[in-house]
Amino acid sequence: MSAEWTEIEFVPTVKAYPALSRKYGEVCCVAGVQLHPDGSTEWIRLYPVPFRTLDDERQFRKYEPIRVRVQSHSGDTRPETRRPDIYSIEPSGRVVSAADGWRARRPLVEPLMSRSMCELLREERESRRSLGVFRPAEILALEIQPVEQAADRAEIAAASAAQGSLLSEKEVAVLEATPFVFKYRYRCSDPDCRTHTQTIIDWEIAAFYRKVRNTSGWEDGMRRKWVDELCAPGRDTAFIVGNMHQHPQSFLVLGVWWPPLEPEQLRIG
Repeated sequence: MSAEWTEIEFVPTVKAYPALSRKYGEVCCVAGVQLHPDGSTEWIRLYPVPFRTLDDERQFRKYEPIRVRVQSHSGDTRPETRRPDIYSIEPSGRVVSAADGWRARRPLVEPLMSRSMCELLREERESRRSLGVFRPAEILALEIQPVEQAADRAEIAAASAAQGSLLSEKEVAVLEATPFVFKYRYRCSDPDCRTHTQTIIDWEIAAFYRKVRNTSGWEDGMRRKWVDELCAPGRDTAFIVGNMHQHPQSFLVLGVWWPPLEPEQLRIG
């Protein structure tokens, strides 16, 4: 018996760069918060979402509330994963504002803040938790590593994208494989942390790479954006992370939360 469908209100906070699935074609993972009638929020992962091939009226922006029907995902045992009915997606047409120090966005994410990445790893072992957000204590580096056999990956990506998503008939441009992997190396606030190194799969970092790749010193440009700006001392930086279905103790950085520090945080600092 298939799981029942439930309509929810959902605010997407991160979109992963599209990946190629043998079962679904080109799809991406979208994570964010489900809004409950009592005002509480919880992390939800929508998968699969063939975002680039969604009809124009169903495409949505980050922090744009949507209504969508979802059900539990029989092929993904992570407790936060929901299978969306892509034909039910109703974007609201408005984005939760980042004005006034992200004041309207803070109530969405701050109640879900964990103490550390190490804590999330412990919770994954105890309850299979697979999504979370926390403030890193110290950013050590943005590592940039070439993808092995990048040419082969690009060829596979082009062949698959030429067919489009199996969930849609809309034609889109060929999916471009990014020939580099970007990773944050950092220390979390757990007193016993031995540092973490995690791949960033945010759609935005791939887009930024394409913007700067033909400029001189593009690697420094990547670090200025993703370390010096997003993780600046005046920013209330947090990492939104999610794990891999087949490797539950391996977490990836899905996106960066980086509002300016509030006045009381500056006083404490």
